Amino acid sequence: MISVERIRELVQLGTENRNLDYKGAFSWADARPDEKCEIAKDVLAFSNTRDGGVILIGVHDKSGILEGLTEEQYASFDQTKFNNFVQKFTDPRHTANVHRLVIDEKRVVVIDIPEFSDVPILCARDANSSSNPSKLILRRAVLYKRTDRATSEAIEDAEEMRELLNRGLLRRQDDLLRAFKQIVQPNALDRNLEPGAKFRAEAESAELYFSELDGGSFALLPHWAVQMQPESYIANRIPTATELQRRIQESAISLRGWTFPIVGRVSASQWTNFEDGSQSFHNGRGDRPEAIRAYKSGLVVWSAGMGEDYWQGLAEQKVLSFIGIIYSVTEWLLFARRFYEALLSVDESVLMSVRASEVKGRKLASLDPRVELGWEYQTDIAAFEIKESIAVSELRADPEAIARMIIRKIFEMFNWNNPDEVMLQNWQQKLTQRQF
Repeated sequence: MISVERIRELVQLGTENRNLDYKGAFSWADARPDEKCEIAKDVLAFSNTRDGGVILIGVHDKSGILEGLTEEQYASFDQTKFNNFVQKFTDPRHTANVHRLVIDEKRVVVIDIPEFSDVPILCARDANSSSNPSKLILRRAVLYKRTDRATSEAIEDAEEMRELLNRGLLRRQDDLLRAFKQIVQPNALDRNLEPGAKFRAEAESAELYFSELDGGSFALLPHWAVQMQPESYIANRIPTATELQRRIQESAISLRGWTFPIVGRVSASQWTNFEDGSQSFHNGRGDRPEAIRAYKSGLVVWSAGMGEDYWQGLAEQKVLSFIGIIYSVTEWLLFARRFYEALLSVDESVLMSVRASEVKGRKLASLDPRVELGWEYQTDIAAFEIKESIAVSELRADPEAIARMIIRKIFEMFNWNNPDEVMLQNWQQKLTQRQF
């Protein structure tokens, strides 16, 4: 079940994006056929978009203001009736999850659309406008997508079509890798590899970039930093900064309505290129500041303030959400899989580092009123760093398992030594299935 807290966060974003759509109040029972077909187009588009998407009904699509629905409008959205209409147009059949919630005393309907599980979703039939029969709202045998402008459009570009079909192929390959892993246990990961001098020089230049942001204050904040890179150094593994930006954009994780890394909140004009790559910095509207610097060599360095320090009422409490850590580390590994699976061969490795700074005295906490942590876990160290060397074959087969290994090491820094494996898996499943 999707949570009120998550939907409140999506409303507070105040703007639509590739994985989020707002729609004003209306009744599904009384909607015109054209309106229903437009919704079906959105479902088709979200189903073919990385991480799927969410439609919030009862939020003004221009202002992002929560308007709410009448009781009659609210009751009209039935999951079975909704999917019976939409599935006329999905091939193969694709199911959206319909949730009815009350947020701040206002009724909201949430249409949660997962990304396709095996093959992309085609439009199964034409749909002409009832008011203008010459106008096609939906076209048979067309693949739809969401754009960065928050619109649902047919895929016309050959490169975009290849990317979508390749994503389906990689999903099938990943299923085979997972099945193989269940039969033959993989060799232990080699964790002794260290980045070479050239990667170190690039990483140092990233640290210099971060140290100069926001008048030097960004680097002084309590923050997380993630660094990932190929095992071997090739200066122009990705030939251009444009190609590098595209790969990062396509690899972004948007399971919670915003993205990791920050590309979902940064327009192309906010990226700046340098000789060896591209970089961006986001610091606005009370959000935690985030920065990324990526290199043509395949090195990606990301850093961000700790989100809890920017939540209302938490700034002075020095806490970290244990659920947030599980979600974030899992997102980092899912991004790494997407970014490197097409860049490296399966016999190569990815080196990954996770650093936390200014954490002394911080406690793990449950920020979900429905969940109790049951013990007080606190760290007495100022900073820590966790390093891993991850085989690409392992990264593709089971990124969640690698994430759990890193999560356990982070929790150890807070003196939580034996977190339950099933508990970690359950929270990861809530994230990947967007059931939080």
